[in-house]
Amino acid sequence: MHILYIHQYFATPRGHTGTRSYEFARRWVAAGHCVTMLTSVAQLTQEDLAQASGRLVRRFRIDGIEVLALNVPYQQRMDVVRRAWAFLLFMVLAGWMVLRIKGVDVVYATSTPLTIGIPALVGRYLCGRRYVFEVRDVWPVVPIAMGFIRNRLLISMLEWFERLVYRKAESVVALSPGMEACIRKVSPPGKKVVVVPNCCDTERFRPDVDGAKVRHGRGWQDRFVCIHVGAIGPTNGLMAVVRAAERFKNDPDYLFVLVGDGSERPRLSAEIERLGLSNIQVLGNVPKQKLPELFAAADVSLVIFANVPILEDNSANKFFDSLSAGKPVLLNYSGWQRDLIESAGAGFGCKQGNDAEFHEKLQRLSEAPELRRAMGECARQLALDRFSRDDLATQVLETIAGVVRTHAGG
Repeated sequence: MHILYIHQYFATPRGHTGTRSYEFARRWVAAGHCVTMLTSVAQLTQEDLAQASGRLVRRFRIDGIEVLALNVPYQQRMDVVRRAWAFLLFMVLAGWMVLRIKGVDVVYATSTPLTIGIPALVGRYLCGRRYVFEVRDVWPVVPIAMGFIRNRLLISMLEWFERLVYRKAESVVALSPGMEACIRKVSPPGKKVVVVPNCCDTERFRPDVDGAKVRHGRGWQDRFVCIHVGAIGPTNGLMAVVRAAERFKNDPDYLFVLVGDGSERPRLSAEIERLGLSNIQVLGNVPKQKLPELFAAADVSLVIFANVPILEDNSANKFFDSLSAGKPVLLNYSGWQRDLIESAGAGFGCKQGNDAEFHEKLQRLSEAPELRRAMGECARQLALDRFSRDDLATQVLETIAGVVRTHAGG
């Protein structure tokens, strides 16, 4: 089976973002299938591209995956116009490439952005290629809820396009139960929607990694370290961490560490400086290979999102990396992840937007090292039991294979 995998932000383990597409694709290759990854250079490193040939389309292989990377840059710090241009350019070039790639049995297209649906539809209408559509963030619901899109005509057009993408897909993969519910609201009755959440990298992130060198090297010593790893953008709502740092600024035991970058970082840093906070550090992006030591050096992993209800349906990589690392998880929201970790004894959630509850649970964790240890053990067990990459990659592969068999009349 030849799978054309379309993911605009494909990344390898050399980068600093999620590698779901890489991990799934390499497992499908190991199972005997051919995978062509159609992507952009946005999340690829110089080390990735050092072996690539071509200019407009950078070509290379990694672990058996044939990567075709369109030379379309993208960064979190781009303004809205430049981001829109990156989406549009990738959409057009990817559509053109779909027509040129031969011998494809099925297309697997993963959002965001929703415009990934365009090349999938090009293949569907012009080449007769069936596709499975994976929803990582529910568009346009999320940008509308965040206030990024306000024009009523544009909203209507995007909602029509969303329905079209789901209707023409043979199956839809959602990354959380809440996303599944949103998809079913706008999909035709009987549309096959399967939930396959993000996975846990239990080999890279482990509780036996030694974080002592990081703690001593960075001067964290015996402080209560709360770490947040991920993008620093509007949806991440990291002013909640700044407010927590202000709440505990007179207690020298507390330290808040933000690992990542994004469009909100300058504003965040300016607010930290304005408040004179010395108990919060912003480290910027860190290669994924170095993240296990940072998690190991922390006492609690924070998973933070803006106070927007739809964001409780997220399936963020940082949540699953925290479980793998065996760290207690503290969410500043509720939803399916809160139900999951609290039922497993792996952490706490909070009522979304409730700073007082968030601060109370921070204090409770800081005062209870044995509770943190027990929660960390439960988090690791949850990662092993529920979020195996092998199992979830197989689940998606079975969905894709089912489409091919049906289309072939088997």
